[in-house]
Amino acid sequence: MIIARRIGKFAVTAGLAGALFAVDGAHANLRLSAYGGVAETLDTDVEFEQDGGTALTLNDISWDNESFQSPIYYGLRFSYWFDRAPSWGLALDFTHTKMIADTDQIVTVNGTRAGMSVAGRERLGETFSNLQLSHGHNLLTLNALHRLFPADRLETYIGLGIGAAIPHVETEIDGIGTSEYQLAGAAAQGLLGVHVGLIKHLSAFIEYKLSYADIDADLQGGSSLHVEPWTNHFILGLSLSFF
Repeated sequence: MIIARRIGKFAVTAGLAGALFAVDGAHANLRLSAYGGVAETLDTDVEFEQDGGTALTLNDISWDNESFQSPIYYGLRFSYWFDRAPSWGLALDFTHTKMIADTDQIVTVNGTRAGMSVAGRERLGETFSNLQLSHGHNLLTLNALHRLFPADRLETYIGLGIGAAIPHVETEIDGIGTSEYQLAGAAAQGLLGVHVGLIKHLSAFIEYKLSYADIDADLQGGSSLHVEPWTNHFILGLSLSFF
């Protein structure tokens, strides 16, 4: 039932994207963009539940991003700038970043484990032998874009987007592993960038992006985790324009 609801939400998002891109499509500037960069996820709490009376909150977990290690940080974007309203556009944006937790780090833990009260500090590895979203803390968002200072070769833009978090969940708990993509919840992002024309149809951009995701992941063995990562993205990319 939970999976069905998530698939339904994703279908609505995809349908909305298609409908909006169809508007004024014949009068739009289409851009195909690819980008790389660095992502830094802020420390987060992780809520973990398991059959048998376990309900824990692990506080302020630190995450490594390994942006330049395979699979590297990257993104793809399809955007329209409308001829009838040239300061406005829409973009469908996919971002692949990573969240990897060092299980040797010491964290504060509160709640119950196997029905027994827990409160104190311990190694993350006491709960998770492995905890990462390393083949993707993936985000798919539909973004509204606005040019602030449009010019022939230089433009500054801002944007806001909503969509879905599609992480590749990789965990191991008590010898039971999970390794799969999941449609795990909602995502949102805000961005600010500068676009510079290089040659005809080719341009470059630099961008800062702040993303948020509300991730509910189902794990093997009757357990689940919840995490709400905020991530800073520092991006450099290239765009190919079609008119």
